[in-house]
Amino acid sequence: MNKKPFYKEQAEQFKGYFSKYPDRDLLSLFAEWCESKDIAGKDKHYIWKIARHLKPLDKKDIEKGSEEAVRIGELINVIFGADLEKLKKIAEKKGKE
Repeated sequence: MNKKPFYKEQAEQFKGYFSKYPDRDLLSLFAEWCESKDIAGKDKHYIWKIARHLKPLDKKDIEKGSEEAVRIGELINVIFGADLEKLKKIAEKKGKE
């Protein structure tokens, strides 16, 4: 029997529970939630594999003109420059065909 849909559904239910307590530790909150729902063993393990990715990423505000903003800007320029070079090579190759 394929239990993936069950695990995903339970992870989504845990996500709702976690949203009520966003400041608490994810692992201890998950253990508490599993105990209340009588989930243990393999089921708990597989649900945790999905649920551990539910915590939202911490946001960081970057001030315009700050050192972080300059670094990010330079990184974006390098990435876009590499993409542009790759596109030029592809266009040249298409033009020769």
